[in-house]
Amino acid sequence: MSIRRFPSRITERKFRAKIDKNTSLTFIEKDSGIQCIIKKDLIDYDMHVFPSEAPITCDYLKKDIDPFETTLADIQILEKEVFPVVIAIQEIFGEDKVPQLGKIRLAVGSSESDFVTVDESEFEIYDFPPSIQGLVEFLNSNRKGVIGFCDREYQPEKGNLMFFSGIIKNPDQNLKMVELKILSSLHQRGLYMQQYHQYYGLQLYINIKADEIDDPFLELLKTLNIDWELLFLRRDLSMQSWTEIECERNSINLKSYIRTKYDALGYFDVNSIIRLVIKNDLSFKIADHIADLLNRAKIQREGGLPKEHDENIDKAEIAAAAQLACAYFGENKNILVFDKDVDVKEIEKFTNELINI
Repeated sequence: MSIRRFPSRITERKFRAKIDKNTSLTFIEKDSGIQCIIKKDLIDYDMHVFPSEAPITCDYLKKDIDPFETTLADIQILEKEVFPVVIAIQEIFGEDKVPQLGKIRLAVGSSESDFVTVDESEFEIYDFPPSIQGLVEFLNSNRKGVIGFCDREYQPEKGNLMFFSGIIKNPDQNLKMVELKILSSLHQRGLYMQQYHQYYGLQLYINIKADEIDDPFLELLKTLNIDWELLFLRRDLSMQSWTEIECERNSINLKSYIRTKYDALGYFDVNSIIRLVIKNDLSFKIADHIADLLNRAKIQREGGLPKEHDENIDKAEIAAAAQLACAYFGENKNILVFDKDVDVKEIEKFTNELINI
């Protein structure tokens, strides 16, 4: 899939999309690449919050201090939200492409009032790192014993509670990273209290970094029920509509638009097009089509490379392009007003040439 891009002085692009009631994303494009951050609100799962021992333990911990609440989250979050993403990554990029397990703290016991915790750092005494595959197999074989997972890391400077993390680097030549995180932002506590009557909420973040948008990137998004083409279609239609309104309101905007979009057209070419459009009160769509026809014709004559400072386009050719554009959109513009020095026979000649462009 190729996304239409216009030359621009903008070096960074960012937009947000709401996919459904629980899913949203932020898309960031810079010179260094693309970053797509997908967030899924996990409000449909059970969560229990208890006061922690932080008022005392924080006196003894010099780093990684405890939060003042301990949270027990539903183990189904891992099974229904995280592991399907891991499986999708394997199916798209290969069975050996599996995210590394970062942080997790499991609660093992019989109920939310009777459990102990174990986290990935304790496996270091056995001199091997735990993996996501190992976590899946452990949960499958100890389904009754593992009742949930707890907050693993408190980030007071960010106001975040981290529950789970995993990352895979360079699963594909274009894809630089896929990172999975489950966290809760204490900054959003008031919002969750107001909307959901919960102390705070958990979110699954899927952070994708890539050089460009390609088929594996789109396939991964498709497994997450994100229709990328629909998102860009909505944006393109809205921007095109806004562009049309602004250019029809102000001929200076129309001139800037044509100069930016059509590289082969020179200063005098654009001015001649704008003068004809204003004289005949033509719409933005017709003006854009005129510029498109003339731009392609000029590039074709110059061997496929736009040369902005080359010979100016003949007024008769601009008139021919205007007649074709009006006919294309079904506009009743049989009698267009041209400059007096435009030769009608030349218009017919250029019309035959432009038809074949």
